[in-house]
Amino acid sequence: MWDWNTKFIFFTASLAFLFGVGDFIRSPKSQTSQNQVVLFFLAGIFQTHTYLTATKYYVHFPNLFLVHLPFTALFGPFLKRYFSELWEDQNKDVRFRIWDWLPAILVFLILLNFYTSSSQTKVEIFLSYNEKGVPLSFKLAICVAVIPILYSGFYVFRQINRYTRKEVFQTSAHLRLVTLVVGFGIFASLVGLYTLFFHSSHGLEIVSTIIGFLLVWIYLLRQKSPELWGEVKEIIIAEKKYQSNQLKQFDLNFLTERLTNLMESKKIYRDEDLNLGKLAKQMDLSEHQLSEFLNQHIGKNFFHFINHYRIAEAKEICAKEPTKNILNIALEVGFPSKSTFYDAFKREVGISPTEYRKQQKLTQTPKTK
Repeated sequence: MWDWNTKFIFFTASLAFLFGVGDFIRSPKSQTSQNQVVLFFLAGIFQTHTYLTATKYYVHFPNLFLVHLPFTALFGPFLKRYFSELWEDQNKDVRFRIWDWLPAILVFLILLNFYTSSSQTKVEIFLSYNEKGVPLSFKLAICVAVIPILYSGFYVFRQINRYTRKEVFQTSAHLRLVTLVVGFGIFASLVGLYTLFFHSSHGLEIVSTIIGFLLVWIYLLRQKSPELWGEVKEIIIAEKKYQSNQLKQFDLNFLTERLTNLMESKKIYRDEDLNLGKLAKQMDLSEHQLSEFLNQHIGKNFFHFINHYRIAEAKEICAKEPTKNILNIALEVGFPSKSTFYDAFKREVGISPTEYRKQQKLTQTPKTK
């Protein structure tokens, strides 16, 4: 049998191996690229198995029949390891632990009698699929191989939901693409289990066709967005920082309004003894929370923020009261001395208060005809 579907499965098996070789020879090698190599080769092995089954070429290579299943059991743990790099610390090595090997070992033990049987027995079992169906031991081995894939897929969804806010997920096309790819993998696994127990022998080809389209999609994504993985990782890192901050339980708009009211209505910046602790108390925040709020959401540290308001009022006074003493202006807006006022004013405006006042006088002096 060599129909279009079989050709497509053969093509995508070749594509998966080509991906794996490409990532293997890529330099420099990273943990991400190493995991990609393994995942692509595992996908290629599965697609090759389906091709040999659909074409019945297994009768010529009976000792290869079902050899793919222990490898399939490794797909879930490697998938979990691959995606774990998104939320683990950048310098942390996501290790492959001993229990990650257990599904593959269990599958091998379940099929040990079959693997050690004669070639003739294997051919007879293979050819009896359509009449007798899949033997119970094979079904058990397939379930053991597929369950880790389902677990890994749901693990990825849970972690993405844990580390990313809903609004970030909605605005990030790259993040949605990654979850969609994982979703297709889960869907293929569920279809495989369903067809194994409740459908015909064509279930394997259906699963491989889904995986084939997924591989082609991955190819197109890699061509269009070669930095897709890195960009998704940056999103997760940024979201982790957001979740670890001290302000996630606060309404930032409310804090902004409260701070603006304290500055513009109550003009607390005029208090020359105002410090971070005093302002934090009036904001019902800790000093650390206020400092983080000012730096991350206002874009200024405490002193630059307070001096901004003090200098803004000083500029108004200079314009409205051109004869007022500079020291009195400085003390009125909250500066403890004339020197600190001069330094802060020049950093904010670019010129000294005296020069600023001269400029204001020139602009306000009516021109003579």
